[in-house]
Amino acid sequence: MSLQEKYQSLLELANNNGTTYELSESDSALVVTGVAPSSEAKQELWDEYNRIDPDYRTGDLVLNITVGDAAGGGVHTYTVEPGDSLSKIGAKYGIAWKAIFDANRDQISNPDLIHPGQELKIPI
Repeated sequence: MSLQEKYQSLLELANNNGTTYELSESDSALVVTGVAPSSEAKQELWDEYNRIDPDYRTGDLVLNITVGDAAGGGVHTYTVEPGDSLSKIGAKYGIAWKAIFDANRDQISNPDLIHPGQELKIPI
């Protein structure tokens, strides 16, 4: 079993919780480097890692995840246009719709309901 197969559930969780990441392999370890949209999302990843590899015994994963701007990432402002959805906007920036939703919880209560002219924060 490859390391990506072993940690597939962790990678799927990262995709679903809005974490953006890059993969590489180094010294028989899978290296996951990225940015989580919140500390809760980051903790979910660490919990999943511990579930797969209790007490992190094998040492075959390097999980280098930071939260938001701590990784040097920034925030872009996007003005919603007619026909936009969080998924379409996310595709333009190469990020998950959930990352946009999480960054804008102060103004979006329903991820399926955004309005033309609304200004959204896009974590980049």
